Amino acid sequence: MALADFQRIDHFGDPAAEATACRTTCALFDFSFLESAQVHGDGARQAVETFTGRSIARLPIGQICYALRVAATGHVIADLTIWRTGVETFEVMSGRREDVADLAAGAVSGVTVIQLDDRAVLALQGPASLDILRRLGDSDGIEALPYFRFIEASLDGIACRIGRLGYTGEPGFEIICPDRAAERLWQVIALYARPAGFIALDMLRIEAGFVLFSNEFRLPITPAEAGLGKFYQAAAPPRRIKLISFMADADRLVWPWQPSGSLLRPSSAGEIVVTSACESVVAGGILGLGYALAEDEPGAPLRDRREIFRNIRQTPLPYYDTGKRRPRLPWHRFSDLSGS
Repeated sequence: MALADFQRIDHFGDPAAEATACRTTCALFDFSFLESAQVHGDGARQAVETFTGRSIARLPIGQICYALRVAATGHVIADLTIWRTGVETFEVMSGRREDVADLAAGAVSGVTVIQLDDRAVLALQGPASLDILRRLGDSDGIEALPYFRFIEASLDGIACRIGRLGYTGEPGFEIICPDRAAERLWQVIALYARPAGFIALDMLRIEAGFVLFSNEFRLPITPAEAGLGKFYQAAAPPRRIKLISFMADADRLVWPWQPSGSLLRPSSAGEIVVTSACESVVAGGILGLGYALAEDEPGAPLRDRREIFRNIRQTPLPYYDTGKRRPRLPWHRFSDLSGS
């Protein structure tokens, strides 16, 4: 199987099987679409805080935090992760190239912003992730990683940075490695983990209730309305709409599905603006995310203004693992990995 390099690969033959592998054993994704920048200097922390609107004074070296990019209007335009790699050194990762460029453009004297282009990011996700890494190097430090912490480690002789986090709702890791070694590391990990593409990833993140900036931030929404208010410290206006999860019926949808054109906020009771949808294995049908008025009752019927979706039923958010416990659970060993 080839690394994506980076043209998005929607699937490796069977998206549903790829998603199932992630839920039951392990799947391997290419996250090299992520844009990365190193921020260094005496004012690096303040620069990152100004950029994200989140205090990171208590973020220790070796820890990761989730943050948002919010426009002057108060509306969310992107989400990011911040990795603290030194006392005054941080790495910021985003799915949008504009964020790295804007971070560099706003740097003040004494702060250096360097775009990191010479690396790849792989994501190993699923309950068997640690068992696979045990085959590739010394895993003691990796096994001890709490959620949203990272460590420098060697995998198959390749120097990597390994963080315990992901975008699937499953336990797993993001692995940063030199770009020149990415193809080799992908091939080695793929001996034990099923390669998976964007359709499976989209399905998994919708089931887990995770937003995608190009979908859920497509209409003007505040952090609180997106369910992300705790990640942004500025005073928030009242929440007028809310992000919800739903099941529905529809005809002839192409996967991965995205809304087309501009989106308007819902304006009347019972209306939903659909931002994401997938054919979910776990739900056994179409599962999606969208926005409804904050005062709408959870059990009230919903209608899609565009008439793409029908028989819309609100479900818990997130649909899968409503307590959001799975990524944090202790590891246990698998005995059914290939070659065991």
